[in-house]
Amino acid sequence: MSAPKLIDVTPFEPMIVKAHYDFDWEVLRPVCQKMIENTPEQVDVENEFGYSSVYNYGDMPHKNPAFRPFYSWLHDVAQHIIKNEWGYEPNFEYSISNSWVNIHKKGGITKEHHHGPAIMVVATYLQIPEGSGFIEFKDPLEYPKAMNMHYDVDDWVWKKVKAVTGDVLLFPGWIRHRTETNNTNKDRWVLTTNIMNMNRPPQQNY
Repeated sequence: MSAPKLIDVTPFEPMIVKAHYDFDWEVLRPVCQKMIENTPEQVDVENEFGYSSVYNYGDMPHKNPAFRPFYSWLHDVAQHIIKNEWGYEPNFEYSISNSWVNIHKKGGITKEHHHGPAIMVVATYLQIPEGSGFIEFKDPLEYPKAMNMHYDVDDWVWKKVKAVTGDVLLFPGWIRHRTETNNTNKDRWVLTTNIMNMNRPPQQNY
């Protein structure tokens, strides 16, 4: 007797959404490099082979003209997911609070963390060479699944999401995540954006 055909009918909202945007990396590379070089200090979520512009408040990507086409595209995508897929109040404003770029050289990682009160995090692969590692998410049902006899194995708790250059991942700020190690000699570049609930009617688009 053949196995029955099973169809996933889970009716809840999607948690991690993937889209795609084609960047002109030759234009953006020097812009991103400058952001990194002008950052006064590094964040401790990166190891010694990773660098971030998160503390470069004077030159955040979403306020840099070089990224304007991407953020114009992202606006409608993010608003649709927040209001229509995730069910947040449609009459509130959801705006970018901050953005930054990360570079992971060989051996570089971003350690486990979350983005606190951010409604949405947007992780965008500006460059992800083959074999340079992916983002991993921690199962939010870790504790309910603790009865599973295999759930103390790291692979059961953490799951990677594969991506290519130009892929855009949109996910809630509370979900814990980290990256795999970049084991190549090519740099992995990621653009990260936090979108917050401003708890007020929209003032202006970002």
